[in-house]
This record gives sequence, structure tokens and C-alpha cells, in this order.
Amino acid sequence: MNSGNNSNSNSLLIPILIGGVLIVVGGLIIGQLTPSIFPDQASAESEQVDTLFQFMLVIGGAIFLLVQGLLLYSVIRFRKRDDADDDEDGPTIHGNTTLELVWTAIPAVIVLVLVIYSYQVWVDIRDTRDDEVTISATGARYAWTFGYEDPQARTIDDSDEVISGSLPDLHTYVGQHVVMSMQTQDVIHAFWIPEMRVKQDLLPGRTTEIRFTPIEPESGWDYTDELTGAQYNRYRVVCTELCGSGHGNMWANVYVHESEEAYMEVLEREVFDPIINPPADPTIRGQQVIQTYPCSGCHVLDDLGWAGVTGPTLNGAGDRATTRVAGQTAEEYLYESIYYPGSYLVAGYGALMPQFQPGDPDGANYMPVNDVYAVVAYLCAQSSAEENPCDFDNLRSLIETDTGLDVTFGDEAPASEDSATDDTMTDDATDEDASTDDTMNEDADSDETESTPEADEEENTGDGSD
Repeated sequence: MNSGNNSNSNSLLIPILIGGVLIVVGGLIIGQLTPSIFPDQASAESEQVDTLFQFMLVIGGAIFLLVQGLLLYSVIRFRKRDDADDDEDGPTIHGNTTLELVWTAIPAVIVLVLVIYSYQVWVDIRDTRDDEVTISATGARYAWTFGYEDPQARTIDDSDEVISGSLPDLHTYVGQHVVMSMQTQDVIHAFWIPEMRVKQDLLPGRTTEIRFTPIEPESGWDYTDELTGAQYNRYRVVCTELCGSGHGNMWANVYVHESEEAYMEVLEREVFDPIINPPADPTIRGQQVIQTYPCSGCHVLDDLGWAGVTGPTLNGAGDRATTRVAGQTAEEYLYESIYYPGSYLVAGYGALMPQFQPGDPDGANYMPVNDVYAVVAYLCAQSSAEENPCDFDNLRSLIETDTGLDVTFGDEAPASEDSATDDTMTDDATDEDASTDDTMNEDADSDETESTPEADEEENTGDGSD
């Protein structure tokens, strides 16, 4: 009797061992193959997150194969036979302490291991670095804006405030420890870069943070900067929190440059140089400035490649601005549309545009008066007319009267290369003239030295008579 039971136990042990090995191998295969469909790894954090996820896939894959294997075995082993006449219920089996301990202890151990491992990864990817650089991110329906502070700590005029500017795209470089300081200007948004494996919500009234360190991609560089020849890769940051009708268009590019030098060249060209050396033409400055605000998420503007869907088109804005509101000039209408967007709504569009303000630099939707002056000038230029239809003097007076702040754009235009060349040429000409005068004086002295005794005598006579 006992020998029969032992024989049955031994006969079951081999299939169980084979099944266990197959389950483990299957879990390992699932854990290794599934990440191949993931996006590229573009940060140090992505490597840690993927390793954790692979570990979870191995365990989850093994459990999946175990459960499905038992189901399949049960369906086949205990199916109703065609030649069987037994239609009664099977025997009731109740109570197996060993089995209950096993299926309680194993999941408990697995969960404990996952908690410890995942907590270590979470702490590590959120840990501060000594040399980390803060880049601000602002979410507003339906666009992102990223702020950069000058690493050289330069200031303008006598101000103690370090130069800072913004772009509609995120720039970083390989090895840079980045901390994103994020705020929302309206509703909840979510900052997600799939290749970086980082995601963080932006909550009204709070500043949230997320950290990552870009790495060089294993697949190599995909793009080359036409101006510098430096290489970079481009990814996307998207909003993953439903924030309105334009949610699907709320994305921005993330540029990872190959070196700090290439990164600084881009920031200098696109952010800091336009601030230090602003163009004298407000229309050109307006084209630069408007791209630093979240306008592209809502509006269409072919000149800048914008394709928003929730706001009126800005193509031809200079033409339409003269006829929108009776008694208003083009510059008056466009100015009010920025600082007082609810005063007039284009038919078919709701009051979704944020109200920009010039008074509080730390407040939401801050747009200084110099920026609104330039932006209005640029929008006025979106016209079929050969000349800009805006009256700049009237625009300046309107802004200063309405806000009580001075528009200083163009008051102190920086010296251009041409003027510097002119100064150099003037200096050279002055030096050359001075040199010529000195030569002439020397020649005159030489002539006087070589004069005849008769002449000297006449000169002496003259001096004496005087």
C-alpha cells in the first residue's frame, strides 16, 4: 500500500519539476524579450527603471504561466469524457494547511522583495546631486514652456538679477544632472518623457520636481546641428493628464546634445544673446519672444509652423485686427487680446486663453511690457500690407498709460557690428591723421633745420623787429 503511494508520488514529482523549470524559463524569456519593444533608454534613470521592470516581468511571467498552465491542465485532465456516464459533482476536498501556507508565504516574500527593490530605485532616481542644474517647466493649456538661467551669471545694466529666458523646447546634454522645477498655470498636467522613464504631475498651487540624467544613446545620434555640426537626439515630452480639448497637442521636443559646449552654443544663440543684444526692430524681437510663451498649443501660425486647434488662427492677424472691434486700431485690439483676452471673443471660440499680466514677475502668466510691445508688433506684421499697420508710438503710449510701466524697448540699442566697425575705422583714421600730422611736423622741422644762413638771418631780424 505504502509502496503504491510512493510510486504515485514519484511519478508526479517529475512532471512537477519539469513544469517548474519551464515556468521559470518562460518567465525569464518574457522578462528579457518584452523590454525590446520599449522606447530607447535616454537617461541613467531609464536603465534602473527598466531593470526593475524586467525583474517584475520575470516574476509576473512565471506566475502567468503557472496559472494558465494549471487552467489548461485542469481543462484537459478533468474534462467530461464522451464515454462517461457520471454526471454527479466531484468529491468535496476541504483543507490543506501545507498548500495554504505555501501560496500565502510565496506571494508575501515576492511582494516584500519588490517593495524593498522598488523603494531603493525610487529613492536613488529622486536623490539630489551636487552639480544638478534646475530648469523650470510651465504647463499651460496646451503647451509647455521651459526656463533657463544663464550659467555664466551675467546681468543686464546695474541689475543684480541673473539673465534668464525661456524656450518652447527642453534642451540638455549627456551627463547633465537635471532637476525639473514644474508649475501649472491652470489645471493639472503631467510631465512625461517616455525615453527618460520619468513622469510627474503638475498641481495647481504647488511646485513639483523630477530628476534625470541624459545618457548617450546606444543606437547613436540621429541629428546634426546645421550651424555647429554638433550631434543631438530628439525626444518628446507629453502631457498624460487629460486637460481639455487640446490635450493631444500638448507636447514639446526634448533635445539631448552630445556635449556641454554644444548645449551652451544653442542656449547662447536662442536664449541669452537675444536678451543681451536684442534686435532694434520690434517685429524681429516679437518673433523671438512669442515662441517663449505657450501660444503654439492653441493657435495656427504658418510663419512659425504652429498647428494648434483650440484658438483662432494668427495667420493674417494684422489684417483682421483693424476690423475686429469698431473704433480700435490694430495695435489696440491685439494688445487687449493679450492682457484682456475676455474683452472680445472670436466667434466659435471659448474663453480659454490665459490672461497675461505685467505686474508680478513671480505670478502666473507674467508678460513684461517690453515683451507685449514686441509681440504686438510681430502680430501686426502678419498682414498682406507692405508696411506694418501698427502705430508704434500709439502702442507705446497705450501700454504705458494702461500699466503705468515704461516701455524701454529700443531706448538703448546695443552697438552693432557695423557701428563697432565704424568706430574702429574712425579710430584708425584718427590715428592715421595724427600720424600724418606728426610726419608733416617732422618734415617741417627738418626743413627748418636745413634752412640757409640767409634765411636764419632774416628770421632773426624779423623776431627782433617784432
